[in-house]
Amino acid sequence: MENITDVITSTTNTNILVGIVRQNVSKNALARASGIPLTTFSRKINGHGDFTLRELGDIAAALGMTLADILPVGLISTQSAA
Repeated sequence: MENITDVITSTTNTNILVGIVRQNVSKNALARASGIPLTTFSRKINGHGDFTLRELGDIAAALGMTLADILPVGLISTQSAA
């Protein structure tokens, strides 16, 4: 059974890959546009490490997306907990 961290990483990476396809950009171009070294980007997108929130924000911006588009549904709430 996968742990929650693995599920979040896998879902996030899948959402990034969907963005790559929708925007018709290469992984190399996305890494460059988001300021992440290609070797680091490749390692993380292949599940060997996690992107930082800053990296995810840079990736989202480069894809014309938001963090909410990339992170798994329900992980980000627009309302604060009371």
